[in-house]
Amino acid sequence: MLESCYVQYGVTCLIWLGTSYVATGSNDGVVRIWDSRSGECVRTFRGHSENIQSLSLSANGEYLVSASMDHTARVFDVKGFR
Repeated sequence: MLESCYVQYGVTCLIWLGTSYVATGSNDGVVRIWDSRSGECVRTFRGHSENIQSLSLSANGEYLVSASMDHTARVFDVKGFR
């Protein structure tokens, strides 16, 4: 597993992106994409300064939105993880 994928402070939310990928939000403000078949973290998205409260996927499955305790929302392109 990549060092940047290590979740030290716990997962707060998750959402399936497709048949084999899962996105998690955590207390460290990082969104991580996991391959559910291998258990490997394949991508991280940063931008929040506090824990992530929720994740939502766009209707077309191409964008992931995260909402955080830092009073911001971020949009990430996840087209490659459907």
